[in-house]
Amino acid sequence: MPQKQVQYPAHYTDEDKALYDDLMARGDALIGKKLNENERFLLDISARITINQLRNYNEKCFNDDEIEEMRKIHKEYANAGIIETPSDMFYEDVIMLSDGTSFKHPLTYPEEYYNEMSLKKPDENDKEIVNITDITDNIILE
Repeated sequence: MPQKQVQYPAHYTDEDKALYDDLMARGDALIGKKLNENERFLLDISARITINQLRNYNEKCFNDDEIEEMRKIHKEYANAGIIETPSDMFYEDVIMLSDGTSFKHPLTYPEEYYNEMSLKKPDENDKEIVNITDITDNIILE
């Protein structure tokens, strides 16, 4: 299937177009798998927004026809049940593991919390400290 021709905004210079192509290629490389058109759309938005912010362009990223097309596609996918909304736990910053255990996401704590943790001396009740010699005693080097 031929790839869709990229429609660059009219105000993009050749350097902007090259930057757009570079950002799209980097996005593909970071993801590491073949993207379908729905996923590629998110890369397209990200690249356009990045270029607009870098160049201080104040114009809209998309023209009215493109926005209307996005709304139509979004509505179709929502009606088809393709779009999955994250659970409430996502918004409550909770991580749930496959074994059923859950905990608060580490990035939700302020840096002061981690600073205090690192300054605090370990108690006897804290995690067991493993002596490295206990682990290496059973290693045989040839």
